[in-house]
Order: sequence, then structure tokens, then C-alpha cells
Amino acid sequence: MQDGLIYKKSGSWLLQYRRDEIVNGKVVRKRVAKKLAPVCDEYRSKASVKHLAQDILAPINARRARPESTQTVAGFIQDVYLPHCRETLRPSTARGYLDVFRLVAPHLGNLRLREVRTSDIDRLLRAVADSKARSHNALRNVKSFLSGAFRYAKRTDAISENPVRDSAIPRGKSKSDTPAYTLDEIQAMLAALKEPARTCVLVAALTGLRQSEIRGLRWDDFRGDELLVARSVWGSHVRETKTLSSHAAIPVLPILKRALEEHKARNTSDGYIFHGDTGKPLVLANLVRREIRPALAKVGLEWKGWHGFRRGLATTLYALGAPDKIIQAILRHAHVGTTLAHYIRPVQAESHKAMAKLETAFTKSAARRSA
Repeated sequence: MQDGLIYKKSGSWLLQYRRDEIVNGKVVRKRVAKKLAPVCDEYRSKASVKHLAQDILAPINARRARPESTQTVAGFIQDVYLPHCRETLRPSTARGYLDVFRLVAPHLGNLRLREVRTSDIDRLLRAVADSKARSHNALRNVKSFLSGAFRYAKRTDAISENPVRDSAIPRGKSKSDTPAYTLDEIQAMLAALKEPARTCVLVAALTGLRQSEIRGLRWDDFRGDELLVARSVWGSHVRETKTLSSHAAIPVLPILKRALEEHKARNTSDGYIFHGDTGKPLVLANLVRREIRPALAKVGLEWKGWHGFRRGLATTLYALGAPDKIIQAILRHAHVGTTLAHYIRPVQAESHKAMAKLETAFTKSAARRSA
């Protein structure tokens, strides 16, 4: 048990004590000094600041202070939290967290895990916001990442409270419109593309699948009037779908069914629906660079990314009068509190009806274009 040494220096009261720290992976006991308070009317003597010293020494004397809590925030995130994310999260999510860490790392300095207060997080978020004009959503993601890191630190007993929870997100720049393809844009794309890019775009446009889910489609997932979404592929990693609700079957329109059957007739592989010469999932980024962008540029069309098809599908279904819950079911979105069983539920009749409306609108769009 230690009492520490309270002394006065340069107009402040300081506490000298010893604490365990992690240095190069080993626990080392080091002598440190910490400022308690300024010398003033309230804090005139050692006795007046003794209770402040006890607040610091109490966890150490009670053996509640873990060496990990003396790590810097940057060190904890880099050496502990990010490795944990790589082991437990989807590769794409772990990579996203690494990108956020690179964003905040220059502003962390030598801030230590156990010393962080909510005011420190407020200053950190403001520094990130001031370094470059960022959207409110981007700043919210930064706070979410930091909160996850401190929540993990709390779960591992490195700290007792999460200082990020009550921090405020600075006001970001106005959110720009997110791209969403219209039916006319999709029809124009289909007219300009060759196979397999044409069928790939048609799948994205009429199912709303995520890019990673398109890459993960296998022929045994194609069941005629339904398409089972059972896996996703990010880079070379084959994983389960993003969420439990994403693991589901979605309706297949007749026009898409015909396109997939024709695509299968042109392929000898019985594995992935869209694959390269090796039989592995097709790299859609390469397909865009080599085929889609050049073809669209020739006819004056803009490529807005794969997610534009997902947003476009939602927008079109909503305009056609499909209920919000049905659109949610088709896109397989889930609320935080939603719990789904670990089996595939049959597609509801309402989902098929909503997609039938899309079929009619899609056909009319094609007729207008050819007229």
C-alpha cells in the first residue's frame, strides 16, 4: 500500500506515486507524477488536496487498477482492440475500423486510457471535425468506433466507465444526396453492356443485393422464383451474411430468372454464379474498371457504384406504393432489437406482390425506351 508524495511545484500540487505500466509487452512498475490542483485559496495545504490523491491511489491500493489501463488510447486500440476486431468481425468491418483509427490517431497524442474523460472525447471529436469538412454521419461513425473501443476496455476491466457515451457529436457538413439509379438509367445500362456485366447489373438492380452478396451467390442458391442469400465475399474472405436478417430468400422476377438461366447456359461451372477463370468469385471492381465504366462512358452514362442499385430498388418500390415493411423484408434490413431464427423463412406473399409491381414498371420502362 502506498500513500504517495504530495508536493508543490510551479504553482501546482502534484502527487508522486508508483504504478504498473505495460512496456514492450511486459509489466513494469514506474514512478510517475500527476497534477492534483492549482495552489489557490481552496487548495492551500497538502491536507486540502489529500482527498484528490486518495482518488488516484485507491484503485492501485485496492489492486483494482490493471496495467492495461495505463496504456495510451492509441496503444490500446492498435495493440488490443483492432486485433480483437480482426478476430471477431467481418473483414470488411475490421478494415473500416482500421480506416477510422487512422483518422483519429493523429489527435490522440499520449492520452492514457484510465485518464480519459468525456471532455477529452469532445475535444477529440472536434479536432477530427476541424481537420477536414466531414459529414455528420462520418463523425457519428468516429464516435461509434471510439465507444466500441472503450466499451471493450471496460469489458476487459481496463477501465470502469465509458467516457465516450455522453460525448457530443460536432455538427458536420450537410449530407449530400446518395446515388440511386432510376429504371430508365438501368435500362440504358443494360442496352450498353455485354455479358456477364449485363446479367450482373440486372441481379443488382432487381434484387438489391450488396456487392459482397452478389459475389457470394452460387448456383444452388438459385431456386427459380427465389434467390437464397446465404453468404458474402469480401476480398478473398467468404463469410456469412452481414446480419442474421440478411440471410434470407428474395423473390426473382421472370425477367431475371430468364437472364440467369441464359447466363448458366453460357457457363460450365456449377459453383459461383459470377466467377473468374479460376472458378473463384468474380472481382466486381475489376469488372467495373475493365468493362462497365468504359461501356457506359461511350453512351454518356455515369457509373454511381453498386450500392446505387440497392438504393434505387428501395426508392422505386416506395414510389410504386410498396409498404415500408415489405421493402425492408426485400432488402433484408434489420432493426437493432430484431432477432431472427437461424433458418430460412419462406418469402411472404406480399414480397412477391411488391416485386411483381417492379416487373410491370420495368417492362414499361423497356417499352418506352424502344418506342
